[in-house]
Amino acid sequence: MRKKTPRAICLEILNQLEKADRHPDRLLSDSFKRYRHLTPLDRGFLTELTYGVLRWRERLDWSIRHLSKIPLEKIEPETLNILRLGLYQIEFLTRTPASAAVNESVELAKRHRGSGGGGFVNAILRSFLRKKDEIPCPEIDQDPALHLSVVHSHPLWLVQRWIEEIGIEETLNVCLFNNTISPLTLRTNTLKLSRKELIGKLGNKGLKAIPASFSQEGILLDDPPPTSELPFLNDGFFIIQDEASQLVTSVLDPKAGEKILDACASPGGKTTHFAQRMENRGEIYALDLTRDKLVFVEEMCQRLGIKIVKTWKGDATQSLPVLEGMRFDRVLADVPCSGFGTLRKNPDLKWRKGEGDIKRLSELQMAILTHLSGYVKKGGVLVYSTCTVFREENEGVVENFLNGHPEFRLESVYSVLPEKCHPLVIDGYLKTFPPKDEMDGFFVARMIKQNNASSQL
Repeated sequence: MRKKTPRAICLEILNQLEKADRHPDRLLSDSFKRYRHLTPLDRGFLTELTYGVLRWRERLDWSIRHLSKIPLEKIEPETLNILRLGLYQIEFLTRTPASAAVNESVELAKRHRGSGGGGFVNAILRSFLRKKDEIPCPEIDQDPALHLSVVHSHPLWLVQRWIEEIGIEETLNVCLFNNTISPLTLRTNTLKLSRKELIGKLGNKGLKAIPASFSQEGILLDDPPPTSELPFLNDGFFIIQDEASQLVTSVLDPKAGEKILDACASPGGKTTHFAQRMENRGEIYALDLTRDKLVFVEEMCQRLGIKIVKTWKGDATQSLPVLEGMRFDRVLADVPCSGFGTLRKNPDLKWRKGEGDIKRLSELQMAILTHLSGYVKKGGVLVYSTCTVFREENEGVVENFLNGHPEFRLESVYSVLPEKCHPLVIDGYLKTFPPKDEMDGFFVARMIKQNNASSQL
């Protein structure tokens, strides 16, 4: 039996993404385990193909619209993904011969959709080779939003919104940033070694590791190997976590011996960071919706040597019997959000989330924040965080919450962040915004439950 090629596996991943809310990185990791015949070169090619197609989908679809007699919306999804895969190789991978990209795509189409599908794919790709310079492109001075949407491959509604909020030039910068490959960011597991020691160990393995600018445990890796080949990962010396995400822990400011609730805890990055700062002393309750999500938290704790985390299945918008009568020193509401601050790492979100999701999610976020607030003890801390850049999901939720909960007051994050992080503070909130801060876009608010507050539960 013929072993699956990286192109065939990429098509499999793209098809899965169309049908389910799965993260491409996890699908890639599953594929590496399943298809053990893949060489390191194959795995790198597969990763490049997967993220490349997701990153440049709008630009690829623009070409398909101009070359196909069948409207894009009526092309069968699997065939459409084969076209995207072929076009991406022709347009962006200069070291891949165009003939190989066309032939492999035609073979994929024949295998999945018969000779008719193969003929259709062949016609579109060869037409692109002949006519790519003739495909019209919207001019930026005539229609700036459409131009940026097509040329830099972002949804039109998103570009239009950003132009209105931050202007054309800054929108262009954001789109350019989102289409670059980010450096890999690690968080040192200080329960086992210091950041300096880890940088030394990574350097001895030939990796370029430098301290992150703001997080005291963060490390940036330039030109890293595939995640599965990172040295010391299985030793629990670090986890992969964006620097902005690491700063949430600084805002919560957990202390050894405290009792902390982390709602929406999976996959466990912030949960385990709390445990590190607490020196593995105290109690952390990690809550999430499903048992499958909690498995990720438990596996991470085991790998890092963390003993103080208890996982509980529960819906943060509902009553939680397991927590009845409990009050916590600190509570994190790291809520589900649109994720538009993480498009550089998660280009699939551009096509999976829409403008309508923002309002829906802001209502969910408000419900979670309101419910969790009742578990904060008097004088305790409630932290609200998202990885998005829209006011409706950020300041809007916090302001609405505070208007209805006078027992809480907003506290500027200046009070807990080191001085080097102060440039990231706006109106008392921690706000990072790509590309200005060279990290994911995060929003973090810190609130205190006043000592004269009445109980909510």
